[in-house]
Order: sequence, then C-alpha cells, then structure tokens
Amino acid sequence: MKTLLAVLVLLLASCATAPPSPTPEDAFRFGGISMPASGKVLETQHDRGIDSRYVVVLTLPAEDVPKLLEASGFAPEVMNDDRVVEGRHVYRKVTVEGTTVRLEMFRT
Repeated sequence: MKTLLAVLVLLLASCATAPPSPTPEDAFRFGGISMPASGKVLETQHDRGIDSRYVVVLTLPAEDVPKLLEASGFAPEVMNDDRVVEGRHVYRKVTVEGTTVRLEMFRT
C-alpha cells in the first residue's frame, strides 16, 4: 500500500511540473524572424491550445527596425503579414513604440 501511494505521489508530482519556458530562439524559428545582433529580448511568451502563439518583446535601436523587418521577409512598410514557415502559415504582427518592438506570431 505504501509503495502504491509513493508511486501515485510521484506521478502526480510529474504532472504538476510546469512546462519549460519558451526561448526567444524557439519563437524566432516559429515565426521566421531574423533578429539583428543589436536586439535584446525583454520577454517571451508562448500560448498553446488549438493554436500556437508566441509573443516576443525586445528592444532594438530605431535604425535597426527596418533591418529586422527586411531580414524576416516583411514587405517594405508592412507590419502585418502571413508567410509559410516549416510548411504552415504563420500570421505575424509587429508593433513598434520607440525602441520597443513587439512581435506576435501565431498559427491556426
């Protein structure tokens, strides 16, 4: 009986373990984003259910924002798009406020 109880406790503890935090590299790969060396990631979020969504907040010199967009395949002056990454459509949105850049990327 004690052995069974110990096994149940271990199984429940493993189920309660939080999933690993997403890395910026995971998010960039997911969205086909090419990050300039001058960028610094401030926050990375990942939601997963029926859809997958990443949000990355970074700081980047204003003059490097066009480099980020161009290297990531955005058309000139376009801050929202969708593209095929690893065989699936990824919808991407970029918001720039000063030197803070917010990338939101999701698949449906």
